[in-house]
Amino acid sequence: MTDEEAAPAGVVHNAFALVRVLSRAQRPVGVTELASVVGLPKTTAHRLLEQMAREGIVTRRDHQWALAPGFGDLARTAHRPSPLALVARPRLHALSQATGATLLLHRESGDALETLWCAFGPHFRRVMPPAEQRRAAVHPASAIWLALASGQMAAEYQEVHPGCNCIAAPVSLPSGGTGVVTLVRPDNLEVESLKRPLERVASRILSDIRRFAD
Repeated sequence: MTDEEAAPAGVVHNAFALVRVLSRAQRPVGVTELASVVGLPKTTAHRLLEQMAREGIVTRRDHQWALAPGFGDLARTAHRPSPLALVARPRLHALSQATGATLLLHRESGDALETLWCAFGPHFRRVMPPAEQRRAAVHPASAIWLALASGQMAAEYQEVHPGCNCIAAPVSLPSGGTGVVTLVRPDNLEVESLKRPLERVASRILSDIRRFAD
């Protein structure tokens, strides 16, 4: 494995390259073919696929790989991640790693929500698979919609799923519209103490996107 592949940016680039190939494929694809198309060593491609499988991004069956159900929305953005997703993902990933929670980023799009980024926490994956987490996030009773309606931090406790609690902080975007940063934890792990950290992350993402726009 080269130094470039070992760098975080290289890992993200290679992972998205694999997702792009799988999103265009009409059938499951073997790791040898994926590695050849993307231009990676087979061992590197296999390691990345295994990591993405643990995150619920891809699935494997009979030594063939495919995108996991429910991942199509993110796959469509894999070609050109939005500036908001690009600046937000390091902060979301850091908070997810620090708390074990799932962190999500959505943007309001008319009457719907556009999923921009997900960082699935190890604690929460044991309660709800990643694909189900994505679906639950946009449920009408989710904290995301509550935050959008109120314009401030919102919380929901086991309303969408009996095994989890959720808090969400809205972000008014410089380009117009609203983004929402969401944190989800199993119901045996409280979220109240994470409201301030989540608000700080939302504020820093807003500062980052403003600098990006400049």
